[in-house]
Formats: sequence, structure tokens, C-alpha cells
Amino acid sequence: MPGGPQPLSHTERWALAESIAARLQQHFGGRLLALGVYGSLARSADGPYSDIEMHCVVAGVADGYSFEWSTGPWKAEVDVYSPEELLAQAAVVDGDWPITHGALVNVRPLFDPGGLFPRLRQAVLSQPESAFRHRMAEVIVGDIYELVGKLRNLGAAQDYAGLTLFIDHLAILGACLQGLRHRHLFTTFGVIFAEALALPDPPAGLAELCQLVSSGNLSHPPTLLAAAERFWEGVEAWAAQQGLRIETSLDDLLDNDQKI
Repeated sequence: MPGGPQPLSHTERWALAESIAARLQQHFGGRLLALGVYGSLARSADGPYSDIEMHCVVAGVADGYSFEWSTGPWKAEVDVYSPEELLAQAAVVDGDWPITHGALVNVRPLFDPGGLFPRLRQAVLSQPESAFRHRMAEVIVGDIYELVGKLRNLGAAQDYAGLTLFIDHLAILGACLQGLRHRHLFTTFGVIFAEALALPDPPAGLAELCQLVSSGNLSHPPTLLAAAERFWEGVEAWAAQQGLRIETSLDDLLDNDQKI
């Protein structure tokens, strides 16, 4: 049998998570405030080769860190935070919020006497609409616009090294844009395209882009570049429909600078 991940049942994997929790409780003692499982195991969606992922909340931790290890047949990760750091992380709306923050919402507690994990979920889901609108505009200008420029450079030079990676990244950014618009947390990374396209009113061109990436049909550069251009046109129209300002000037930014 080859090395690396070996098959485990859900019951076996959960028993391992409980044994890890017992060891963490022994190690941290009274400083331990909460323990919870996240990821596929928490959702009871783990496959035979899934790993174990856990939040470990400890009083007095200055900077979060992780224990990540493999025993050979299985792997686990324990992320150690102070409650203040974890709650602050939950309140951040960043560009990959639809991908990352499900791990802070869908937590299955193993130890939570102070009810931290419900507060964590509330912190994620209660951020104001303005935070999401600001982040959508930043994703368009800071990420998608820049990536379209890189793709146009490749087309102008007819040098297609990295093209498929750029197209894949562009599709992921488009999916995240949809997730931010609808405050949707993707179930897992493998379904972001399907879930993004199931949400109402995606930008024109996103479905085509996601289908190309999902199908692996990435061997014809002109097709990919044309799909990227159609998606960018769709994003521009979509942003206008949402009332998002994606064109401005340095003078406007300086006039509205609140950090002086």
C-alpha cells in the first residue's frame, strides 16, 4: 500500500479528533477556553482521506499559530488563537471571505463553556453592507483589473506561459465577487464555481470562464483570452448595476483620505 493518507471512517476520524481535544485540554489546562472542529469533518462531509481541522482558543496567546502534523496514515491541523484574535479575524471582510470564513461559521464544538463559537459566527455574519461593497470594488480594481492587464500583455506578446494559471485565478476571483455580493460562504473550495453560478445575477461571462476551468478545456489561448475579455466587459456592467465606483483619481482618493 502506498504511503500518505489512508482511509478512515467518519467515526474513526471523529474519535481521533476527540483524542486530540483531550490532549490539548491536558496541555493548556485552565487557559483553554474553547475547542471546535471545522471543515468537512464538522459538516459530516469528510471523505475517507480527509484531514482533521480544529480551532483551539487559549487565553493569553499573543499571536496565533498552528500545530500541523502527519502520523503517516492521517493528518491534523490545530489553529491556536486568543479569543480576541479569533473574533477580530471573524470581523474582517477580505477578498476571499466567501472561501475562508466558512471555517469560522461552521464549527462543531468539542469544548465551549463560554459560548465563543456562536459569538464567532455572529461576528462573521453581522458585518455591514458597506464593508462588502468596499471589498467588491477592491477585488475588481485591485485584483481583476490587474489580472486582465496581465492577460492582455500575454496576448500582445503571444507568450502564453502562465496563461492557464491566470485564467484559473480570474475565475476564482469572479466566484468570490459573487460570494461577496450575496454574503455567501462557499461550502468547500471544490464547489465554488457551482455555488457562485447558482446565486442570482452573476457577471456576464463568469459562467463561460468557470466552465472552461472546470472542464479543463484550457489548451487554446485565443479562446481563453476572448473569454477573459467577455468576463471583464461583464464585470464592468455588473459593477455599474451595483453602483460600485471602479474608476477614480488620486485627487479623489486624497480628498477622501480619512487616515491623516
